[in-house]
Amino acid sequence: MISRERAVDISHRMIERLGKTPGVALLGEREFVRNHVLQALLSWDKENERLSLETKKKLLGRARRVVEGSREWDLLFAEEMERAYAALLSRGE
Repeated sequence: MISRERAVDISHRMIERLGKTPGVALLGEREFVRNHVLQALLSWDKENERLSLETKKKLLGRARRVVEGSREWDLLFAEEMERAYAALLSRGE
């Protein structure tokens, strides 16, 4: 989970870079656009945390236990997260 301060920093850097990108014009005020970027980052982080907890529960609930932190756990976790994100995208979320 990222801190609000880190998300604010990232949003500032993104708007800075966008402003320096040739061919990109921010139609709204920079602060307005930055606030929307910030809210998107925080929303994504919250959703990612929710999916991560669901995935962890799913892996812990398997009949065959996998040691958390092991290479196998990491691979299974990554696969399950990919499935979770694919399901979100298929629902249009």
